[in-house]
Amino acid sequence: MAKKNTDKERLFGGIDVGGTKILAMVADEKGNVISTAKKKTKGEAGFKSVCERADAAIREAAELENLSLDHLEAIGIGVPMVVQPDGTTAVASNLPGWKNAPLIKTMEDLTRRPCFAENDCNAGTYGEYVYGAGKDAKTLIGFFVGTGLGGGIVFHDQLIVGENRMAAELGHIVVQEGGRICGCGHKGCLESYASKTGMARRILWEVVMEGRESLLTQLVPDGRYATIKSSALQEAYRKGDEVAVEALDELAHYLGVGVATYITIFGPDLIVIGGGVFEALGKELLPKVKESARQRVFPEVSFKDTKITLTQLGDHAVGLGTVAYARACLDKKAVN
Repeated sequence: MAKKNTDKERLFGGIDVGGTKILAMVADEKGNVISTAKKKTKGEAGFKSVCERADAAIREAAELENLSLDHLEAIGIGVPMVVQPDGTTAVASNLPGWKNAPLIKTMEDLTRRPCFAENDCNAGTYGEYVYGAGKDAKTLIGFFVGTGLGGGIVFHDQLIVGENRMAAELGHIVVQEGGRICGCGHKGCLESYASKTGMARRILWEVVMEGRESLLTQLVPDGRYATIKSSALQEAYRKGDEVAVEALDELAHYLGVGVATYITIFGPDLIVIGGGVFEALGKELLPKVKESARQRVFPEVSFKDTKITLTQLGDHAVGLGTVAYARACLDKKAVN
C-alpha cells in the first residue's frame, strides 16, 4: 500500500522491467512507497519501445502524487539481464533486441534524470537487504523462484557482481551431473530443478508421456505447463495432487541443496527465498528447503548460524532494490 510522503524525504524512482509487466514506483530514501504505476512490457516491440513504456510508467507514478520527474533525485532500473559498467546490457533475455542495448543513456535521455541499472534479482536481493527481511543482516543471499531461478548476494553493503558482472547466477551451479537440460544450454543446473520451468518438464513427462492422472490437467487445460501459474500449483499442492506434490517437493529438495552450497561457501547470516512459487507455497515448502539444506551443510553447526526465511517485500522487492541502489550510487558519486 502506498504511504504518503509526510517527512519530506529525498525521493527516488524505481522501475522493475519484467518479461510481461513494468512496475514503476516513487519511494523515499527510507523505502516508503509513495505511488506506483504499471504498464505491460510488450517486449516484442523492441528495446526503445520498452524504454518508452518504462518512462511513461515512472511519469504516471509521479503524477499520481502531483510530482514531476524533477522531484526525483535519481531513478533505479531493474532488468532481467546483466548490466555492464558502461550502462549497456550484456546478455539477451526474453526481451528481444536488448543485447548490447544502451540502457542507461536511453533512459537518461527519456527521463532527464540520473539513472542507475542493475540485474533484477540482484536488485531484489539488495532491496531485501536494505528495506526488507535483511535490514539487520551483514551477509545476505537471496533466491527468487519463478519461471527461472534468480538470486543475488550482498556482502557488507556490497552486491557481489564479479569482474565480468555475471557473478551470483545462483541457479547455474550443477546439482545433477548430466541431468535435465537447463535454459542456459548446460545440463543439471539448479535452475533446471528448482524453478517452474524445471517442474514443468517433469510434470509434462509424467502427465503427458506417462499418463498419470493429475488435477493440473484441469488447472492447465491448454497443456502449457511451462507457463503454469503459481496459483494453480498452490491449489493442486494443497489438495494433495500427487504429481504436484512430488514436483514441488523435488523443487524444495534441490533448492535446499543449493542453499547448503552457498551456506558452506559464504557463511551468511541470512538467506531469503521469494518469487511467485514461494509467495504461493512458502509455508509448506520452506521447512522442506531447510531440512534439505541442514542435511548437506558442512560443518553442520554452520547451519545454525544462518537464518533462512521468506522475503518481506513481495512484488516491491525489485523496485525498492533499484531505489536503494540508485541512492547508494548517487551518494557514492557525490563523495567521489
